[in-house]
Amino acid sequence: MNLSSFKKQYKALILDVDGTLIPNKRDGMPSKRVANSIAKASKILHVGVATSRPYFQFSHIVNYLRLSGLCITSAGAQIIHASSKKILFEKPLLIQDFMAIGKFSKTLRVPLRIYDNNKYNTFSKEYIPNRPIVIWVHGLTPTQADEFTKRFSHISTIAIHKLPSWKKRKIDLSITHAVATKQHAILELAKLLKIETHEIIGVGDGYNDFPLLMACGLKVAMGNAVDDLKEIADYIAPSVEEDGVADVIEKFIL
Repeated sequence: MNLSSFKKQYKALILDVDGTLIPNKRDGMPSKRVANSIAKASKILHVGVATSRPYFQFSHIVNYLRLSGLCITSAGAQIIHASSKKILFEKPLLIQDFMAIGKFSKTLRVPLRIYDNNKYNTFSKEYIPNRPIVIWVHGLTPTQADEFTKRFSHISTIAIHKLPSWKKRKIDLSITHAVATKQHAILELAKLLKIETHEIIGVGDGYNDFPLLMACGLKVAMGNAVDDLKEIADYIAPSVEEDGVADVIEKFIL
């Protein structure tokens, strides 16, 4: 790949968080090398994140990296301006879809966590949904994850993505409206930034980063990414433990 032909043609760098910016653990933080590289890149183009986490769960990372622009949150269901905290894009789940998911979760005896009206809730008989932005199903076995995905894959208004779980040998799911994926959020972000999607570099590692990479001009998979994501990538960076994000910035931006 002729790297010189790629440099300076990009106007935004969008990074997944868990497994990309930081190791896949709850309290991880970017390394100094990655933070320094992002500081340099931010002087050249827009740097933002695209994560399944709601904003309050990664705002400390945004503050540490001194990011002040647009961030894709809640698996693509929201775009938030980091400085003003203003929500510029939002697409909640349909209430009928939400209730069907909640009912099915009871048959598998797995709890649901819901980000609704900008706070966490747990599904119960007493819970009344208002604006359910994203549902997380944590700590599933591979069989349970497949059952959940199969049960709702035919519904055109739902998008389900598998995530690496913080629990060993388990799988998490994020569930959003079908037009609230990272791909749809990238399209909205490009409009807000007044740039084209082919001018965006997308970097990720998991199955839920397929929509992110598919929407971006330069598709980058981390060295620790799932094999299927690597197959669609234009470039495979070193792993998160090897500061792969810094490598991407050095090769394609600086």
